[in-house]
Amino acid sequence: MASLRSGVSGYTGYSESQSQWTAHTLMSQSMLPAPTAEDRLNDFKKFCYNPDDGTVMGFTAVHWVFRFLYYLAFYVALGLFFAANMGIFFVILDWNFPTMQGVDSLLKVPGLGFRPMPDSMSTVIRFVKGDASTYTQYLDHLEAYLRYYENENQQGENYKDCSEIRERRTTELDKVCRFDILQLGADCVKQQNFGFDDGQPCILLKLNKIFNWEPEEFTNGTVPDQIRGTWSQWSVTVMCDGENPVDRESMGPLTYHPPNGFHFKYFPFRNQQGYRSPLMFVRFEEPRPGVLLMITCKAWAKNIYHNRNEMVGQVHFELLVD
Repeated sequence: MASLRSGVSGYTGYSESQSQWTAHTLMSQSMLPAPTAEDRLNDFKKFCYNPDDGTVMGFTAVHWVFRFLYYLAFYVALGLFFAANMGIFFVILDWNFPTMQGVDSLLKVPGLGFRPMPDSMSTVIRFVKGDASTYTQYLDHLEAYLRYYENENQQGENYKDCSEIRERRTTELDKVCRFDILQLGADCVKQQNFGFDDGQPCILLKLNKIFNWEPEEFTNGTVPDQIRGTWSQWSVTVMCDGENPVDRESMGPLTYHPPNGFHFKYFPFRNQQGYRSPLMFVRFEEPRPGVLLMITCKAWAKNIYHNRNEMVGQVHFELLVD
């Protein structure tokens, strides 16, 4: 028992001595004068260049040379690897034809586009009937888009007059069928401000381009009930409708120009020089003022399916006439 107490006592004394020494050391360090600005500046200069061991920022000249050569070799190798990949892509890829087409392509079914688009973040077309300041931007957008379809912009050997074609085009597919904007009707024209003056706006619709895609026609037994009354065998039929009963009741009657939709003769798109997508207008004859209309327009062909989440085969926009 005595020896045990003696051992414990000795250990306790050692710990107390160590604690006193640590406290004394910390007290001594706390009593040291704080480094001045000149001391800090001298330390920084010494870090930049230390004449005692000849180092710059902690490294000798030999070390810096090896570092420079290492990073030089690394970035040269990285640049050569990138250049080799780009060279392979330029050799493999065709600038006129996509590598993946048809069932291998991610784009199998075209979507619909509409004009005018208010901006890239909104699909609401809102204006005040008769107040030109509220829809001037829409008129400018439509006019600028249709300018590409004027006759002087569809001239040349690559264009073809397809006015006599009634079914599918089977010859001279490398040429472009000239699209006559007179097909868009007499009501949806610039001279009438595309109906915005009268609160009867004309919304321009077009099919998005997919390389080598051709619409397939319905037969009498396969025509969907939604388009049975307006279906034309050799056209992609387009129908617009409200998304809920209130929209359908408030949007009023619609007219389409041309009434049959997009004719098959304008397909396929094969990156022909000067290609113009076919267009059509949907005119809202009597939209109810002050009601936000949720509108969905769908394109119909045998090989077009509709997916709202991915906006495949259809387009959504809102219309508000004040």
